[in-house]
Order: sequence, then C-alpha cells, then structure tokens
Amino acid sequence: MLKWLKRKNADKSSQPKGSVVQERNFDTKAAIRVLDMIKMEFGLDYERQKAITLRKIERFALKRDIHSFEELAISLQSSGSLKTELINMLTVGETYFYREFEQIELIGDEIISGKCESVLSAPCSTGEEVYSILLYIKSRDRLPPSLRITGIDINTDALTSAKKGCFSQRSVSQLPPDITKEWFASSGERYCIDSSLKKHTDFLYANIFDRDFQRLGKFDAVLSRNMMIYFTDEEKKRALRQLSSVMHPGSILLLGHADISFVPDGFEKIRRRRAVYFKKI
Repeated sequence: MLKWLKRKNADKSSQPKGSVVQERNFDTKAAIRVLDMIKMEFGLDYERQKAITLRKIERFALKRDIHSFEELAISLQSSGSLKTELINMLTVGETYFYREFEQIELIGDEIISGKCESVLSAPCSTGEEVYSILLYIKSRDRLPPSLRITGIDINTDALTSAKKGCFSQRSVSQLPPDITKEWFASSGERYCIDSSLKKHTDFLYANIFDRDFQRLGKFDAVLSRNMMIYFTDEEKKRALRQLSSVMHPGSILLLGHADISFVPDGFEKIRRRRAVYFKKI
C-alpha cells in the first residue's frame, strides 16, 4: 500500500504545474453510438468482434488525444477526415494474387471468350484481385482493348496502394515465377506491376450503401468476396440489391464462400460452382 501511495504521489509531482489531466472515459454504453454510426453508414457490424474492435477504436482515439467514446462520436460527425482514418484502420486486410484462383480463372475465361468487357471488384482492397484477372488473361491471350476493371473500396489507404501497384513478396508468392518475372519490376522487397496493365483499371472510392452507387454504371461481372462476412442478414440483402443494380441481366456475381447462405433475389446459382450466381434475364 505504501509503495502504491509513493508511486501515485510521484506521478502527481511529475505533472507540469497548471496542467489539466484529461480523464479517460471509454464506457461501453457510449461505444454503441460509435458502432451504430459505422454500421449505419458503411454496413459494418462488429457485434461478434465487439471487444477487440472497441479496444482498437480506443487506441485510435487516444492517439488523437480523444479520451472518450462520446467525444469520438462528436468528432466523427464533424470531421470527415477523422472518419476516413477510422474506417481505414478498421478495414485493413491482407490479400494476395490468385486468391480463390477458380474464380479468377472463371472471370478471365469469360473475358477471353468475349462475354465480358467490364468487371467490378467490390471491395478491391489493395488491388491484387483486379490485377490477378489481368495477369491471368495475359498468360492465356491478349487483353481486349475495351476491357475495364473497376475496383472500389471505402479504405482510402488501400486505394492509394492499388493505384501504385507495388506489392510485398508475400502478396506475389502464389503467382507462377514466370508471370512474376515478366510483369513485375522488383525494387528491394517490393514488386511493382507493369504500367501497361494499369491502363485497363480504375480504382475509386465508393460506399456500396451510398444513394449514388448506381453512378458507377453497369458491369458484366461483379466480384464481391469476403465483404459481407461483417454484415447482418438484412444488410447482406441490401448490399446484394445494390450490386444487382449495377449488373447487366445475365451477368455473373462471384462472392466469398462464407459471405451468404442463401441465393440472392433475382439470381440463380451456377451449378458446380461455389458462391457463383448469374443475374436472371
């Protein structure tokens, strides 16, 4: 007890005279306001990972001299840049080239056969999925001049990385060595993709739940993998309606294997294909 009192008094004496010590108040009840704000605007539901998510948000706030969830909620309403920083922190994810290769192969073959000229990758993360499609086509055939692959995400840091097109060794580890050698320039531990492939890409900030989402246009194929694992069933259906609104009739939708457990309205499951659907004509 005596040691504790001495340490407490020492801590007080180390404070500059006249300084005000800001008390922390990261009350769980106040955190609901922050989580609801994230859920309403971006559809992200962290109820299952609530404890770890709140710890992340608390560390985020303290680094910015914010000492309560209530204060953070108020700051988020008035600062778009702070909200962007928070979403960037929460949506950081790792991916790599040729992940779920069967789906990359399927979409690439559709493009090679002339059935597909426009693809939406939502979310696109740091761009590996978008570039994987292009690399697969280049390994089999030439790229159609009219081909456009659009990647969208709510993580602005990820979009910046995607536009740069430089990746870690881990990210390219699943690519055949001849593809890596031909289409990447190595710089230290980074592998930068050939600029000629970027001509077929667009990387844009877009929230799938925004009212103007349809302004992206119409696509022959949509890849949306591992986004909906953070959504409730209601939000999954809402997201699928939004994706359907930017798809041509007869186009295909490719999801992550754990994204949904039902067939989306207006779609049919493609037999012998996991998590692949086509939009009814």
